[in-house]
Amino acid sequence: MLEVAIKVENLKKAFGEKVVHNGVSFEVYDREIFVIMGPSGTGKSVLLKQISGLITPDDGKVIVYGKDVFSLSEEEKLKFREELTYVFQGGALFDSLKVWENVAFFLIENKGIPEDEAKEKAKYYLSLVGLEGTEEHYPSELSGGMRKRVAIARALCVNPRCIMFDEPTSGLDPVMTAILDRLILKLKNDLHKTCVVVSHDIQSAFRIADRMAILWNGKIVEIGTPEKIKLSENPVVKQFINGLPEGPITVGYER
Repeated sequence: MLEVAIKVENLKKAFGEKVVHNGVSFEVYDREIFVIMGPSGTGKSVLLKQISGLITPDDGKVIVYGKDVFSLSEEEKLKFREELTYVFQGGALFDSLKVWENVAFFLIENKGIPEDEAKEKAKYYLSLVGLEGTEEHYPSELSGGMRKRVAIARALCVNPRCIMFDEPTSGLDPVMTAILDRLILKLKNDLHKTCVVVSHDIQSAFRIADRMAILWNGKIVEIGTPEKIKLSENPVVKQFINGLPEGPITVGYER
């Protein structure tokens, strides 16, 4: 029986009068790649940030490896940050710090690990993402794809069980997108990480996903393997995967 890594129960979130989520529920299994997709503006990134504890929902629960994310003490939250890490869409690197300092930041600032030891760990994780020799560079000296890989190395540096990716291939060319796809597959297959990926890139999603969820109009309207999603008779899903990821969904679907 597969272990449940993340359980989202009836999640609801609104900003003013705009309802973003209206009862979102699903499970993510340990050591799988779970991709959340949907048209722009459906709240995919907001959902990811709620799972990560960065945004508090109005109602519902998020259980990560048996722990209620929004009932954790401050000490438990710090430990939680080591179990589940977050890779922001733009990388969110510190421009004034060298690459290795970005990767080792949590180790030095929160764990009190000496700089020499932290630097060695940073070099190791940079090598895992194919960035040997970039340790002394600054983020501004790297390409967009390289900066995203630095952010992944930083996420790996605390040896988490689960990594959340917010649009990891956004703004990348097809070659770099394929490199990022292979890296995420490597994290699952070789390092046994659970990966939750928010993406608008249909081709990338079908390459990497074990299971996929389609988010629309505040709810999950379909969930399953890539093969199941491709064969779905749901009109929302069919229109979305047939080449209209950024356009409005024109079929009706009740909230």
